[in-house]
Amino acid sequence: MEKLKPLLVEVAKVKPLIFGESYQSRMILDHVITGRDGVIQINHGTVKAGCALDGATHEADEIYYILSGEGLIKLDDKIEKVVPDQVIFIPAGCFHALDNRGGKEDLKILTFWKDYRFNDAYEVRMKLWGKSFKTIDEE
Repeated sequence: MEKLKPLLVEVAKVKPLIFGESYQSRMILDHVITGRDGVIQINHGTVKAGCALDGATHEADEIYYILSGEGLIKLDDKIEKVVPDQVIFIPAGCFHALDNRGGKEDLKILTFWKDYRFNDAYEVRMKLWGKSFKTIDEE
């Protein structure tokens, strides 16, 4: 395996992909950024206070790590509270939706994917920007 250079990514300097007023997603690690296929893809997501996401079901497993804020997550027919320093494993085929309507602060999460092709936001970035990663300094 080819040895790559270490990489530091400053999340605040990564351009967010904005989904209306409710959600922002920053691609902070993928195969393009690192230069190696098969790298776990990591997004930094923000569900704005007072907002909820429609939710989705994916063909691949996904993992959430709650960084800050509190809210609710719907996992199929069950609703659970989410809090900082919590890991949520979302198996393939499981409907999931985040709800921060009762939150007073933004709900910030990391999402982990085994492969970039399973992340819908990746495709949106490619269509809008022609690449998966941009910094806030790029036009």
